[in-house]
Amino acid sequence: MTNLDTTYEGGQRSGGMMWLYMPVLLILFLGGALSVAAYSFSEQDLTIAESIAAGFGGLAGIILGLIGAAIGIIVGLVGALIGLVAAGGAVAITLFIVGSPIIAIILFALLLRRNKSVCPDPGAHPAA
Repeated sequence: MTNLDTTYEGGQRSGGMMWLYMPVLLILFLGGALSVAAYSFSEQDLTIAESIAAGFGGLAGIILGLIGAAIGIIVGLVGALIGLVAAGGAVAITLFIVGSPIIAIILFALLLRRNKSVCPDPGAHPAA
């Protein structure tokens, strides 16, 4: 089978397990790096087990903080949407309350307006 055959016939699919292993490797690498940093830069003399616990505990705190921030962003966006709807309703009600008397006055003025050349009671004049 040539490269041309695999390209046009769908070919071989691989790399799906990479998405499973990459977060695990990233967590192990970052936890290890934080453990080394805790062991090296601590003011107290930590044992290796304590520095590993501190490193991975700090990484767990970072992950929980990122999850909390994502949830906070979603809740904030929902709250902003509710506030936008409430503000739009308040503006609509305000315009209705202010606009209704103005529209009534304009319609009343149009109703009372008469054409000066036309007699208001044409039946009062006999046909000539």
